[in-house]
Amino acid sequence: MSSRPSRDATPVPAGGFGGPATILVIDDDPIQVATTQQMLSALGHRTVVAHGWVEALRAFDDRQIDLVLMDAVMPTVDGFKLTRILRERMQSYVPILFLTALANRQARERGIQVGGDDFLTKPLSPVELAVRVGAMLRIRHLTKVLEAKSLELDRLANLDALTGIGNRRAFDRALAHEWERAVRYGHELGIALFDLDGFKQVNDTFGHAAGDELLACFARTLEGSAETPAQVFRFGGEEFVACLPHADEQRTWNFAERVRRQFERRTAVEGAAGPRTVSAGVAAIGDPRVHSPGMLVELADRALYRAKNEGRNRVCRAADDDGAGGRPILADTGS
Repeated sequence: MSSRPSRDATPVPAGGFGGPATILVIDDDPIQVATTQQMLSALGHRTVVAHGWVEALRAFDDRQIDLVLMDAVMPTVDGFKLTRILRERMQSYVPILFLTALANRQARERGIQVGGDDFLTKPLSPVELAVRVGAMLRIRHLTKVLEAKSLELDRLANLDALTGIGNRRAFDRALAHEWERAVRYGHELGIALFDLDGFKQVNDTFGHAAGDELLACFARTLEGSAETPAQVFRFGGEEFVACLPHADEQRTWNFAERVRRQFERRTAVEGAAGPRTVSAGVAAIGDPRVHSPGMLVELADRALYRAKNEGRNRVCRAADDDGAGGRPILADTGS
């Protein structure tokens, strides 16, 4: 029986996939690979070929590959083991279609258990291949749409709508991540906590629209002052925070002082509220009192409170805290 596509094998569209797909064919039989490539080419798809598990791992990229056609029986690492490995590495879901001469129930059940999505029996039928590939690519297309929507929803959930920078939720996630990296690799880590001076007076005197513009103005100043890998967030109300990986307390203070000066200059020429100021408190992981992300924030907050008490429009360091005049340190919860 010829493996060449028959004249009546009408290509099946990819079900809204939106163009040619890139399909990874994993098979140790060169003749079977050539036949499969020919059929897929007739359907308008591109192919990437791997003749073994090492080649397959090198070739697989879930950002580029839309479907995997996997030979179930291969030497050294068979298709079932390789499927499990690929599934563990995937961040985006890519369907896997087994190609096999095994017709027994146990083999098919095992294939589904390790992460396969469907089976095609060898020798391949062009019509069956077209139908199954079209169905698998439809799954891939819908999965990518859902993943994109999920990423957008996650982005919006971590964004402050007024200022366009990250919100408190995003800060908590970023700080936890940077704390773990700092502890693991012995890096420095600093945070600067800012509070706009006299913000309530701005709202009461000039209206909430002017207050919103002032918040947006500070966010622009903060974001414009931050250099990679620094990250900035709205902490809540008129408070903002910057997370500065690889920065000790001196570098964090330098950053906060630069932001303070730039904001004062900027508001002198922008906005309805006239020249405004900001106070800040900074802390860094090198402080011996810091044993958790929560304590890092608490010490920066104490320094900010001291900046307010000492006359505002200044940056205070946690390391200069003598324990008097500041907010009492809360119990370290490890948060």
